[in-house]
This record gives sequence, C-alpha cells and structure tokens, in this order.
Amino acid sequence: MLLESVSYMGELPFELSFLNVAEESKHCHKEIEILLVLRGMTHYQIYHTDYELSPGDLIIADVEDLHQIHGSTDDILMLSIHVDTGRFEHLYPNIRYMFFVCEECMEGPAGNRQLLESKLTRLKGHIAKLAMDYTKKDKDMPLLMDEISELVSILVNHFQGFFMEDYQYKTSQEDMSPDDLQRLSRITRYIMLNYKEKITLDDVSNMEHLSSYYVSHLIKKTLGFNFQNFVNAIRLEYAEKLLVFTNMTLMQISEECGFSSPNYFNKCFSAWHGKTPAQYRKAYHPCERSFKAPFTQEEALSLVAPFLNVIKRNYEPPARITVEPDFEKGKFVDFWEICAPRIVVDSLESALNLGYYWETLQRLRPAAFILDENLTRRNKDLEKSLRELLAPLNIPLFADQIIREEDLIAASNTASAFEQILCAGHSRVRLMGDQDALFTAGGLKTPAFQVYDYFSQLAGPQFFNADTHILIKCRDARAILLFNTDSTTVLDINFVLTRIPDPDYLVRREFSQRENCYSVLGDLEAQEQALPPLLIDRINQSFDGKVHFFRLDKDLQEDDFLIDHNTAVVLEIMEPPKGHDG
Repeated sequence: MLLESVSYMGELPFELSFLNVAEESKHCHKEIEILLVLRGMTHYQIYHTDYELSPGDLIIADVEDLHQIHGSTDDILMLSIHVDTGRFEHLYPNIRYMFFVCEECMEGPAGNRQLLESKLTRLKGHIAKLAMDYTKKDKDMPLLMDEISELVSILVNHFQGFFMEDYQYKTSQEDMSPDDLQRLSRITRYIMLNYKEKITLDDVSNMEHLSSYYVSHLIKKTLGFNFQNFVNAIRLEYAEKLLVFTNMTLMQISEECGFSSPNYFNKCFSAWHGKTPAQYRKAYHPCERSFKAPFTQEEALSLVAPFLNVIKRNYEPPARITVEPDFEKGKFVDFWEICAPRIVVDSLESALNLGYYWETLQRLRPAAFILDENLTRRNKDLEKSLRELLAPLNIPLFADQIIREEDLIAASNTASAFEQILCAGHSRVRLMGDQDALFTAGGLKTPAFQVYDYFSQLAGPQFFNADTHILIKCRDARAILLFNTDSTTVLDINFVLTRIPDPDYLVRREFSQRENCYSVLGDLEAQEQALPPLLIDRINQSFDGKVHFFRLDKDLQEDDFLIDHNTAVVLEIMEPPKGHDG
C-alpha cells in the first residue's frame, strides 16, 4: 500500500498548512489528519462514509485511514494538520490504534451535543493557537512542541472512542473510563495486527484476562455493535484499501483480509457500502489533485483568529475550592473500625492464594473474610480448611454469602478508591480479581490496596469527612486528603492555613490517575501473566505516590495545590521537634 508522505519542519512531529483543494484521489498516510474548514464547503470521505463540511466543522482521519476531499466550493479554505503519532508512543503506547472521532457535522447520539461542543471549542482553540505560532517568522520550537503535545493529550483524553450507528462512526454517547479506553485500544491493536487470521472473542478475552461475557458487553455497550461486527469493520477497511491500491482479485482480497469466504466478504462489504466490492472498484476513478481560488496567508489567519476568541470566551478555569482545615472540629472516627476491608473469597484460586498473601494481608487488618456461596457449594471442605487457617488470628469467616457487585469496591484509580472507602463506605473487596479486588490475577496491587496500605502505615489513624476534604489524625502526624474523581475538571485548592502554625513541614503525596497497576500494564503493553516476578515486585513498589516537601512559611505556592483529573493528594503536616526554632 502506497502511503502519501508528509514533510516536517525540523524536528517537529507535525505539519500544518492551509488548503484550497477541490478534488483529490483517495489516499492515506502514517499520520493522523485533522481538518478544520475555515471558509466554503466541501466533502470529506473516510472509507465508506461521506461527510459534508461547512465553515467551523472539524474532522479527523486516523492513522492509515483511506480518505479524500472532493466537491469543494470555489471559496474553499481549510486548515490541515498532520501529526506523527509515532512520536508520542512513549506516552500513549497504543496511539496508532486509537480511534479519534469528533464529527460534529453528523447527527450524534442524543444527549451528548452540549458536551461535544464544549470539547470542540477547546480543541479548535488549541488548533488556532498552534496555527498562529506555526506561521510566525521566528518560530519558538519548544513552544510548538508543548502545544502539539497538549493537542495530542486533548485528543487522547477527550476524543478517543466512537459509537457505530447505521454503519457510520459517530462520537461516543458518553465519556468512557480510562480503563475501558485502554482495553478498547489494546483490543483494536490486537485485531489490526491479526485481522488476516481467525479471531475469536475468547482470544481477546484471554488477552485481557476477562470473561467473554464482560468483553462482549463492553464492546456492545461502548461501540454500539457486537464483537464480530467490530472485527469485520476493521477487515473491511483493509479490503477497501486493497480495492483502491492493488489489482488483487476479489477472492485474493477476501483471503488476505481474513473473511471465511468470498460470499461472506461480498455480503459484509455490501452491507457497509451499499454496493458489492466489484461495483465499488468499477465506480472508483482516481484523479489528480486540483485546487480552487488562490488565497493569502493573511486571509487564512484572519479566519483562524475567531477560534482564538471563542476559546477565550468559553475557557473555564480550574474549579476553585476553599479548604480551611481545622483539626479541633468534627467527630473523628477510627479508620479500622469503620473501613477495615471485608475480603471476599469467591474462587478456588483466591482460596489457594490466601496463604501466599497472608503476611501482606495482616497489615491491612481485615475485619472479616467472606466466602461466596457458589464457591462453598462446589467445595464442601473449603470452609473448614479456611476456618483452621484463620483461627489463630481471631478474624471472623462468613460462609455461604451472596456477593452483589454493587456492594464491592470497584476503583480504576486511587482517587476513586479513597472516595469509595472513606465516603461511600464500601469495604467489601475481592482478594483477587480486577478493579474490585486487592490483587490482580497476576499479583499486582490494585488502587484499593493502595488506600488500605496507606492507612496501614499510620499509627492509630482516625478521619473526619469535612465535605471538601478529609482530615486524618494519627499519633505521628496530621494529614489533609483531597481527591478529584472528575475526568475533565482540574481542582484549584485555596488553602486557608491559619490554624496550622509556622514553621510546620508539609509532605505532599500525589497519586495520579496513572499511578496504578492498570496504567503500568498499558504502558508495558504486556500480558500480566507474562511478567517476571521481579518486575511485578518493582511495579508493586512504585505505588506510594510522588512525594514533594515544603516549609509552610517559605515554600507554599499557589500551583502546588492544583489537583488533576482522577488524582488524590495527601498533605501530611509534620511539626518540628520541640525546642526547634526553625
């Protein structure tokens, strides 16, 4: 397949230009293409879907997507950006296999228009700023690198995912969780790398260490169609490129793309395109790229400027919260009395690993162990064995319990785990499992474990929920816990520290949304069971949070207390030794 090349300026990982293209042949390249219409109207086709674009419309073609501009009006003028996503794989390992969808020109699912418009306003503002800085005579290369990195971050965090409706890609009905997005990108990568072979739901489920039912439900709920249709959609995209770029026979294309038979390939292709592969190939006629009326850069930039003004008018600063910690007010309660984990054992694997994890579990001071009734019904002697194991420690064991999913902690990041344990009052957690467990199937410590482990390091911890924050007292220190479980808003914390005398010391421990086992596994692009034991130990040792140290009378800065999305921050207050004058 011939990929159209893109020229870059210096070491920049992107190219920006203004276009007045009238017609062009279908093509693809290794970069993503972002197109913003500034003036006039045009058509932009991505695979089988044709979009009619008007001024202000924004559209994205993903890596190696087959696309073309056609049917432009005489006054057409567009802003085009090509981004080499390969330069960002160290931050987003599966970025080449992500779907970026922002087609506001299509009628999206009901209920998400306002959210989409808000996101698009921000995205267009960043694109406009990038265009203004890119076209300056004296370019600030570090600034341009920062701006393109921020643009890619916006795409990954806010425009990843899609929903299929009437054989058309549309923006997602709702924001997916970071974990589900990572799962879908890994699944997409697997299908794209193996589309020529037979791919089953069990293959993908085993790769993700999840049940087939869960993966099937995830794909259907988030993408709008079933697993097999998802596989076929990816195969059809490769088939369409082979129809355009090669002289392969239809039978050869069917085999090359993994379809079970030419008839099945014909049936799937016709459903998506409204025509057979033979009819599609016959109807396609390549053409030379042609252009409409000429323009000046000044004209183009004048049309870009309004998007800068829009972002300024609609920019929302971080949500500001005032926190005035007062450790003398409020009724503090004992953490272990209220929140100690009630550990669910619901599989034979968990029961067999209980002894292995026992020394670690003792630090977490479990209030009880709970045996699922399905497990004890199948293993009559199991309850007796576990009671003998737990007897010396005087920890209750409740057998034949019905486990409801809604009663379990289910946290994909540490901020969510803090909220569920301290605010929602959830204490039931599986010994082994996924987000509802203390350990993953491969032995990695989960966000729930991180929270319990933090409190296990404190001597006699007590806490008080003060709505905007949580106060923690122990024999050695005091602490203020803040967490932001919102996936889009940054919190700006305004501290009123008059009740904390100088020159106390402050230790800030930050648990970001990437400080957990799920993010690490995504970064490594590895199956958990394939990791060597030493690497698992090193991963488990890395979850204590990033630490910063302050003197309250010298080092406290305003930006020290911005709390990012899905992030928890613990501010530990340490008093100097008595008699120390600072």
